[in-house]
Amino acid sequence: MSTIVSTIPGASAGRAAPNRTRHIAFVMELQAGMGTHYQNWRRIVEQEPDIIPTWAPISYYQKGGWIEQLKFLPREVRAVWRCVRQLEAGLGGKRYDSVLFSTHNPAVAYPPAVRSQRAFLMFDVTPRQYDMMAPWYAHVPDGNTWLAKYKHRRVRDTFHSAAGLLAWSHWAAQSAIEDYGVDPQRVQIVPSGVDTSLWKPAIQGSRTEDGIVRILFTGYMFLRKGGDLLLRWAKETSRKNWELHIVTSEGMKTPPGVVLHTGMRSNSPELIALAQRCDLFALPTRADCFSIASLEAMAVGMPVITTTVGGIPDIIRDGENGYLIAPDDYDALSDRLNTLIDSASLRKSLGNRARETVCQHFEARDLVKRGLHIMDTES
Repeated sequence: MSTIVSTIPGASAGRAAPNRTRHIAFVMELQAGMGTHYQNWRRIVEQEPDIIPTWAPISYYQKGGWIEQLKFLPREVRAVWRCVRQLEAGLGGKRYDSVLFSTHNPAVAYPPAVRSQRAFLMFDVTPRQYDMMAPWYAHVPDGNTWLAKYKHRRVRDTFHSAAGLLAWSHWAAQSAIEDYGVDPQRVQIVPSGVDTSLWKPAIQGSRTEDGIVRILFTGYMFLRKGGDLLLRWAKETSRKNWELHIVTSEGMKTPPGVVLHTGMRSNSPELIALAQRCDLFALPTRADCFSIASLEAMAVGMPVITTTVGGIPDIIRDGENGYLIAPDDYDALSDRLNTLIDSASLRKSLGNRARETVCQHFEARDLVKRGLHIMDTES
């Protein structure tokens, strides 16, 4: 496993950025982890004195909207139509020094926004990769049909039309290169990050020391994130000195020792406070593109147990700042949980290195500035 680097092999870091005011539009998706990504970028960009930002949030939905009332159209068609309307309204027909898309989806939905502007595309997954994880995302791939081939050409053309691609991970970058023929020189790694001034260890002496090891799980799609494996462990384990905290959107019946939290919002003080009370983070996910939740837990100083899916191996160095296991490997999950529950010193050493990893490689402010620098220097 390797720590994330600033560029993939052969990519250019760019020329020195000129000191000038820039008008930049940010087309930002709002779903799930993308909402956290949007919050971080907006908070940091708006503190930059040399940038005049325009924000175009994309939700793919408008409550009570006339498009949403056209029930005879497939939901996907209505969502794309709404995306185009939100994009047009957000950009306002103006020209900008640069436009950043937080995912490629709006750019693919409305190619003129890329072809008529100096546009950069961020992405944590490509459509080809997403199709491979389709069952876990309630997504139906198009298969080997004319529609699938058309969509593939549309994505490929959008990738090639952009001024640059900012991939969250080496996994996503390689798909852009291998599956869509993008020149490696035009792809750079700019992952989503964490605000370490918000996500930080609890103040020394503020935690209750009662001998209970508190395990945190955060996953709004409970089954995809492997939450059922943790419930199985909670029912079968012989360990007594633990408490499992599950943050999710789904109500459920839980066994003794499991505390359910619903309704917590990303970056909320309540979620951060809960993380600061916990000792380790477990996310035995079956399908993921990246894991902002793991980065947040690491920033608080927790070791992480998670899986080798998607871009997660860019985050975790197995045995150094946490543990990587194969998806659905219940025995490995149980072993790592038991190992960390039994050793406070191991939890502390792995947790300290986890915090160091985030501060060195995944600090949101540094990554936003890097993205802005690339947009200002790449031709």
